[in-house]
Amino acid sequence: MCTVFTTAALSLATPILAPTSALASETPISSNGNYSKAIKAYGQGDFANALVFAKLAGNGGHTQAQVLAGHILIRGETGSTDPIGAKAWFLKAANLGQSDAMYALGELSLASKAGLTPADAIFWLGQAADKGRTDAMLRLGNMYHKGQGTRVDMFKSRKFFVKAANLGEVKALRKLGDLDIDTDPVSALAWYEKAADLGDDTAAHIAAIMYMEYYEVKPNAMRAAQLLAQAANAGIPAAQADYGLVVYQGNGVTKSAQKAAEWFKFAAEGGDPEGRFLYAFTLAKGDGVAQNYEDAYYWLLRAQQDSGPSNIKEYDQSRAELKQRLEDNVDPYILTRARNRASASASASASASASKISSVQ
Repeated sequence: MCTVFTTAALSLATPILAPTSALASETPISSNGNYSKAIKAYGQGDFANALVFAKLAGNGGHTQAQVLAGHILIRGETGSTDPIGAKAWFLKAANLGQSDAMYALGELSLASKAGLTPADAIFWLGQAADKGRTDAMLRLGNMYHKGQGTRVDMFKSRKFFVKAANLGEVKALRKLGDLDIDTDPVSALAWYEKAADLGDDTAAHIAAIMYMEYYEVKPNAMRAAQLLAQAANAGIPAAQADYGLVVYQGNGVTKSAQKAAEWFKFAAEGGDPEGRFLYAFTLAKGDGVAQNYEDAYYWLLRAQQDSGPSNIKEYDQSRAELKQRLEDNVDPYILTRARNRASASASASASASASKISSVQ
């Protein structure tokens, strides 16, 4: 996947743009010097001087300086946004073959800014894709898939995803898995595994589930456990619950009630409802962890608070049975303490979620 300098990259304290083409190396020495000053000023948060030096270098033909000037303007880092000015600088760079600028123009088009429309994004992102930009290929694949700025065209959509995937773009590999999972699970599994091998932990989790649950896929307990371990170690709560279960059962991995309980705890604390139920179950039994009825009831209540009925009969029945057994056999005072803890935790979670939504708005 190519290194890019996009709007997202500007969140970094010091954007570094090394010359990527002959055009950059052929710019005057004074332009290179001004660009270096622009980068230094930008890294120090002095956006006004960064823009001054970027413009000086850009006027000398330095394409990366032109891109930097465009991004400073579009982000309004000197006071107010200037999409028209940003577009002008991006156009200068794009016309000199700068793929960052092409991608930026595609983003402006998708946002319908500076007189551009989503239809214009097809051209600019296509130009960037021709330069080998896998992020542009992903954008185009999604645009043709959704009919954004163009008509829906699944052939073109898949073409761009495959092109990006063949260049090692992990998101494209997973996207191809998503496209195939309902019609060709075997093909989907292959895409997910390729993505997992390149570090996509979500794809690893999906592939593991396919090995365990899809009739069209030949079961492979060891491979499923390996993929689940990858996803679990990446901190995906649902994967931690699933991995804990295969460890508890010894399915494709060494059996260990103690390690399983540890994974259930990770999943429970991460908010996974199934993980909370499984942790409650092990606490109630004292299986792999010290028996603790209050904690067991607490996590069982948290599982119900966050998920409600699962629509899986066996799971809902097991959860109801455990709840009933605890309520029938545990000191009511202990259960009351657990209820109070669960209620307080639920309130705190709701407040945190409301605060997060408010901050986003």
